[in-house]
Amino acid sequence: MGFFRKKSVILIIVFLVVLTLSGLVATKKYKVAFLETTFNTVLAPFEQATSFVSFKINNVVYSFSDFISVYRKNQLLREENNELRKQLLNSNEIAAENNRLNKMLDYQNQNQQHELVISRIIGRDPGSWTNIIIINRGTKDGITKNMAVINQSGLIGNVINAYPNCSKVQLITDPRSAVGALVQREESRVAGILEGNSSTPSNPHMVNLANDADIIVGDKIITSGFGGIYPKGLLIGEVTEIINDEIGFLKNAKIAPAVNLNKLEEVFVIKKTREQLPFTDSAESASSLNSRGGNLL
Repeated sequence: MGFFRKKSVILIIVFLVVLTLSGLVATKKYKVAFLETTFNTVLAPFEQATSFVSFKINNVVYSFSDFISVYRKNQLLREENNELRKQLLNSNEIAAENNRLNKMLDYQNQNQQHELVISRIIGRDPGSWTNIIIINRGTKDGITKNMAVINQSGLIGNVINAYPNCSKVQLITDPRSAVGALVQREESRVAGILEGNSSTPSNPHMVNLANDADIIVGDKIITSGFGGIYPKGLLIGEVTEIINDEIGFLKNAKIAPAVNLNKLEEVFVIKKTREQLPFTDSAESASSLNSRGGNLL
């Protein structure tokens, strides 16, 4: 009995709810409002959650898209920057090379007594890194052994081997080299031999000078013309130190080369000298007369 009583009450309540809803639906004024209220009430939380999630997803998508766009732009800018750097380096290198070559051209125009062949350094002898260089001129260019090698700053060395397309040049710092040298100062004119020194690889020595020889720190040293290789008057370097031997009868002069031999890129080879340089005293003039008809020293 209790069960049927409860069931009757539920049916009456349902009937009353349906009746009420029917009356409201029948009234157009409340129909739309009722439906909207019902839907808004029921769906509002879902719509809010959906909107929030959608907003976040859109933000992520846009952020990722912006990130990709910025990344691509950065890549393009980086590539453009690298290309500009390469162009700048090339331009700087070309400008530096033009500057060096212009200086060499000026020197060549001002020294018409020498027939000069410009050459590029293409290597160094691995067995003696600071003492032998390789140039890109050889016998095909008229280069032969014992030709002097210079640049606009001074003496560099001489050709010791010539091949068809390249040559080896021994620097004045090589311990095996020997160059006739002369103090340029008019009051002195002391002559001697310049040799490379293994104890001071960057500084050759003017050796075996008399203890009373008039040579001092700061003197300019030039080629004397003795020896059959180097024309007279080429600048070798400057005296930086006077070194007395242990006995005290002789002394050596340490020389700083006029040319930075570690930074060579282009050089001149003297193929021949068109005219003889003037001598400054009678002894040298006599030496000149005795050597006429042979190679210029």
